[in-house]
Amino acid sequence: MEKTSMLREPDLLDQVHLFFDNAGELTGIRREYLDFIKRSASVLTFKLPLQRDNGEFEILEAYRVHHSLHTMPCKGGLRLSADLNARTAEALALITSIKMGLCDIPFGGSFGGVKCDPRKYSQNELEKIVRRYTLELAQRGFIGPAIDVPEPDLHVTTAMMSWVKDTYQTLYGNQNINAAAVCTGKAPSQGGIEGCEGSWGKGVCRGVEAFLSLPAFSDRFDTKPGLSGKTSVFLGFGKVAYWTAKYFVETGSMIVGIVTSSSAIYDEAGLDFESVSKYYIEHSTFKGYGDGKKVYEEDKLDEVLYKPCDILVQASVEGKININNVDKLRTKIVVEAICGATTYFAQKMLDSKGIAVIPDLILNVGWAVSSYFEWLKNIGHVKLGRLVKGWEKSSKEAILSLVGKAPEKATDIEGGSEKDIVDAALVDVLKQTIKEVDQFAQEKGVSYRTAGYIIGLDRIYSMYKAVSYTHLRAHETSLHLVCRLLLEKKKKKKK
Repeated sequence: MEKTSMLREPDLLDQVHLFFDNAGELTGIRREYLDFIKRSASVLTFKLPLQRDNGEFEILEAYRVHHSLHTMPCKGGLRLSADLNARTAEALALITSIKMGLCDIPFGGSFGGVKCDPRKYSQNELEKIVRRYTLELAQRGFIGPAIDVPEPDLHVTTAMMSWVKDTYQTLYGNQNINAAAVCTGKAPSQGGIEGCEGSWGKGVCRGVEAFLSLPAFSDRFDTKPGLSGKTSVFLGFGKVAYWTAKYFVETGSMIVGIVTSSSAIYDEAGLDFESVSKYYIEHSTFKGYGDGKKVYEEDKLDEVLYKPCDILVQASVEGKININNVDKLRTKIVVEAICGATTYFAQKMLDSKGIAVIPDLILNVGWAVSSYFEWLKNIGHVKLGRLVKGWEKSSKEAILSLVGKAPEKATDIEGGSEKDIVDAALVDVLKQTIKEVDQFAQEKGVSYRTAGYIIGLDRIYSMYKAVSYTHLRAHETSLHLVCRLLLEKKKKKKK
């Protein structure tokens, strides 16, 4: 990226608080209640010991944040990153709370992980890190099917989530029949959902399609409905970006550029997605692809970011669209495929330029739905749709017989697979959420992000208000409860 002097912006937590405060002023909720909702319920920072394969000993720093306890369990990402810190975890936990409230999924927000660069550790060392992280959380009462249910975030795989499940189930499986529901994003053999690894990307793609189909969106930003024929540039090419790009291509969008931290590729006529993605997966770079004429290296990456396009998809890490580059963007629409994609002040500048921003807390609903259904599957101890699949098939056969069509010649009479059920729910929740956000944004004259924050905030506030704020003690974790009881016991002895 460019090496010129950079203007500094507030960190991610301060920026999320700015978005929160901006929306909070429009809710009518009293300031002291807004301050209570804004603050994290619990922030855990702890040391994680690791003996490496070569015998060396390291101490890593780890975090887990429970932002809101308005409903239980909490739900949020598990990240392995050298850039992770407690404030970033707090920010992402808050966004998760608002997102869950917005799409009306009964989880509070959480986030956490380990401060480390996973590329520098062996598979055996990573397994030690993930299992010890799970153990430390379990010992502190910070994880469990009814407490906090992590999901994969940056640099975390389905195998790692399976290690989380296995560690927790080994510890508590004989006492908790629902132990497998301790996390989501697991391998199918461990209670995950077959074929749903692309749910996040599918949610982003279907969400963008839904926005583009809104008459108000088309009028306001002078765009035509549908993704077909629209050019797109992707910032980042991890798993979220890959699946989003794959669905974009299948829907008819033409990807003209991809920018990563070390290389970029651009072709005005459109990239061969299958060829480009296969090369990147094998080499972790675009360097050396084809004749090299379309490839940009470290000092020229921004050239691709600033190319003209219809849609810029930010699928990298937080804050990559900021006040230092926002003026140079030549796009009509910014799509936030990951949380915290655009800084607060960059959003203001995009609004003033008439560039649409489709925010993270709406487009990330796809993965939230998939995670919710996996958790339901685990606590229900039955595959999604299994109880009614045979009945659905026989019912359809009976209907076909009534209309004079031979059932054996008909197609699609089988009950839906787990993936079919999740995909249908994903699209339904997205459409309902986007419809609600669009109506609110039009009525109040606010951005889609502000509308989403207000709706999510109102739902969280309503749940607290219905039982009064004093109900919070009922949601204390076991660690908090033990500490409070010990303190009360000491006070009684002193008296």
